[in-house]
Amino acid sequence: MILESKGKLADGLFAVGEPGLPAFLLIGDVPVLFDAGMTFMGPQYVKEIRALLGDETLLRHVFLTHAHFDHSGACPYLKRKIPGLKVGAHPLAAGTFRKTNAVELIRSLSRDYEDRHAAQVGREEVIFDGLAVDVLLEDGMELDLGGGLGFRVVATPGHTRDSISFYIPKLKALITGEAAGVYDGNMTIHPEFLASYHDYLASLEKLARLDPDMLLLGHHFTLTGGDARAHMVQSMAGTKLFRKRIEDGLHDLHGNREAVVQRIFREDYEQTGAILQEARPYLINLAAKVKAVAQA
Repeated sequence: MILESKGKLADGLFAVGEPGLPAFLLIGDVPVLFDAGMTFMGPQYVKEIRALLGDETLLRHVFLTHAHFDHSGACPYLKRKIPGLKVGAHPLAAGTFRKTNAVELIRSLSRDYEDRHAAQVGREEVIFDGLAVDVLLEDGMELDLGGGLGFRVVATPGHTRDSISFYIPKLKALITGEAAGVYDGNMTIHPEFLASYHDYLASLEKLARLDPDMLLLGHHFTLTGGDARAHMVQSMAGTKLFRKRIEDGLHDLHGNREAVVQRIFREDYEQTGAILQEARPYLINLAAKVKAVAQA
């Protein structure tokens, strides 16, 4: 089954925020949150976490799949609102958050959305002002949250070098960020190998071996049962096809990467109107995918 990422997903597991920018709340003895969307979503996350926990300050950790602005943007706001909240991420993500140019890019991309959602933000200060990572997450680490719940860290590079996924054994649930691709409005899976095509494909194969009953994607949808497992196979096939499109474009356009980006942008973004992402971040990501194939 393919569901919107909204509300209760399984016993102790909830999606908070908008389906397009979900954060996933796992309620064991120690409540934790996975990912923290864009900056403007911070107040909504807090409101829904409070409703589920009774008190948002019971939240102890936020664990990030990677450092992109649409997965980490609200973290500084959450840390300001919840005393003692700790952030966990890959060591490379921790390094990214220490780079001035990376923080400026996150702020710049976030500002576009903050302006459009000013009414939702109200007078809250949601700016991304840097982020200190408190817990470094490495492949294979297991964290016990009590109440029979816990999770394992699964390194899944390829989308970014710092990408990690989280596997919850009790629920056979897998939180992947964008390591397993994203759907467009026509339910076509778009691969997201921004850092490395080969690493991305290897990570998909690694995730498939976990044989999840529930797959929580980084944007919009949660898949269960056979759909969760089929997604991995379909995503691998789509990844290979997209690489072929880029290779054909580089051949046809004499290696001109920007021309390939513009061709795919016209075909997938402008002509179909199905991409569920703003043009600016989409183009940044597409350029990275073309580069990844050109340098593979």
